[in-house]
Amino acid sequence: MRSTLQQAFGPRPPRPRAQGNAYSVGQQLKKARLARNLTIEQVTQATHIRAYAIDALEDDNFDALPSPVQARGFLRLYANYLGLSLEELIANQRASSAELTPQQTETISTAVETEAPETEPIEEEPAEAEAEPACTCAGTSESEAEPPEPETSESISATPQKPLLSQTIFIAIGEQLRTRREGLSLTLDEVERHTHVRKHYLQALEAGDFDHLPTSVQARGMLNNYAHFLDLQVDAILLRFAEGLQAQRLERQPQPLEKQQHARFEHGIPTSLRRFLSLDLIFGGGLILLLLFFAIWGTSQVIRLRAAPKTEATAPSISDMLLVSPAPDSGTSAAAQTSELITPSPANVPTSAVAYPTLIAGHVQVIVVGLERAWVRVTVDGKIELEGRILAGSAYPFDGSERIEVLTGDGSAVQIIYNQTNLGVMGTFGEVVDLIYTPKNVLKPTPTPLPTPTATPRVTPTATGTPTPRYTPTPTAKP
Repeated sequence: MRSTLQQAFGPRPPRPRAQGNAYSVGQQLKKARLARNLTIEQVTQATHIRAYAIDALEDDNFDALPSPVQARGFLRLYANYLGLSLEELIANQRASSAELTPQQTETISTAVETEAPETEPIEEEPAEAEAEPACTCAGTSESEAEPPEPETSESISATPQKPLLSQTIFIAIGEQLRTRREGLSLTLDEVERHTHVRKHYLQALEAGDFDHLPTSVQARGMLNNYAHFLDLQVDAILLRFAEGLQAQRLERQPQPLEKQQHARFEHGIPTSLRRFLSLDLIFGGGLILLLLFFAIWGTSQVIRLRAAPKTEATAPSISDMLLVSPAPDSGTSAAAQTSELITPSPANVPTSAVAYPTLIAGHVQVIVVGLERAWVRVTVDGKIELEGRILAGSAYPFDGSERIEVLTGDGSAVQIIYNQTNLGVMGTFGEVVDLIYTPKNVLKPTPTPLPTPTATPRVTPTATGTPTPRYTPTPTAKP
């Protein structure tokens, strides 16, 4: 930037710094900053002015700044931040102008002059146009590639109702440039004289209308010069500009046919539903529904298996016998509908009370009460009436004329009531018990003794015949 200014305006003679002057503009700014206990870093963060520029302003070293216009803008911005008036600072400096040299007075007054635009003859504009290619990145002169100026500035700053991504980026860059320029109290004419960028190009940059610039290369060069002049973060702005160019290139590419058809399909779907109708959501939702279906089906199968009817004993339950009155037959008498609750002795009482039916008068009456599940066979007058497992808490009444035989595989699980007398359990746990109930007493069958096999005598051998002696020769007579 310094080389550009030297080429445009020529080298400037060095100016001595103000020494021993407590009433200069820089000294007053420094005194106000120290009175507020502010550091240079804090001022830099608040005003976005570089630290070297603040040091130069406080030391009245205006040669360290790129141009007097920037020096004036930095002074005004710094003074407003400290709550001071630049005009009062200038008045205080002029009151003590006797202590300054004429050359220092001329330097400071030039740096803080009013904001009225400097008038320059129009004839000097071609000279600036000749020096313009030196500060831009374009290979050709602006006078050849320069389009006609727009009729009004409003047509440049006009933006569509729904700006694209690239247009949004360009507008943000232009707004940053315009805000910085207004913060420095600079006009477009002053910026044009020092950067050699035409005014309508500056307007296009601040409006974010980079399409009105000749080429993207020239636009980048003008943006670089303008950002350097305003002392902005040039690299960040150029990187943002590159992102805008990339987005603009993607926006100008034609969409494939499939994307166009998909866009037409989405156009007919409401926006509220379009966010949910995605391939991932449809696939995930279908998978969740499938898992939910299998979970419900598996639960129903488990419930159905658990609710399967249990295998009942061959004998009817006590509830069936109490509710239904069976018809009497030749072998057994029917149980009456009325029932009687019998409480056995404590030694033989089951944990739950059992309702026993009242039997019709007969010779032999036996009620088999199931305390636990056990196998039982009941034979009445030689006819088997019950054979199988009985249920706990069930009562089975029987009556006969001559005898009733009860055989069980677990004596502790069966209780017997014989002729209205509670005899208790038949035996101990796991004991095989077989009892015969007659009209007069209870018999325990004696096991039939097995026949003892007798030894069959073996066949005695017959004596063999004795051999008969042979003929014995008789002696002959001797002569």
